[in-house]
Amino acid sequence: MSEMNLLDLSPLKSLVDSLFDHATSYDQEHSNFVDKAHEDKKMELISNAKERLELFKVEEGEKAKHVSSNRKSLKKVKRKLATLQGEREGLEAVLEAAKKKVEEVQAKILATEDEISSYENMSLLTLEDSLRLEQKRECLEASRQDLTNYKLQTIL
Repeated sequence: MSEMNLLDLSPLKSLVDSLFDHATSYDQEHSNFVDKAHEDKKMELISNAKERLELFKVEEGEKAKHVSSNRKSLKKVKRKLATLQGEREGLEAVLEAAKKKVEEVQAKILATEDEISSYENMSLLTLEDSLRLEQKRECLEASRQDLTNYKLQTIL
């Protein structure tokens, strides 16, 4: 029996060694595959991010052009506003001066109307002229009376 106790384990050892060799090979290949998959995924993520980055750079360029264009337009508008503000101030000054001139002319009109009114209400005769005129009117009245009396005497 002692010979029976002696089993030949070399095929088993060979099978176990083969199993471990295959396991090691599998682990290495799996690790390489996982590393490669991670590397591929990483590269894909980087590539996608770079594409988005380029799109954002293009969009930024377009937006920057709009900003620049709007800035130029704003500067033009500000210059126009400044010019218009200057013109407005000039026109306001001209308007104010014209209003003052109108007021001055209106004051002259009122003064002249008052002068005309005073002339219309004023007697042009002096006191001496009025007395002489009254004497002549009395003489005229007396002459008219004399004439009337004369006509009556000649008729009767």
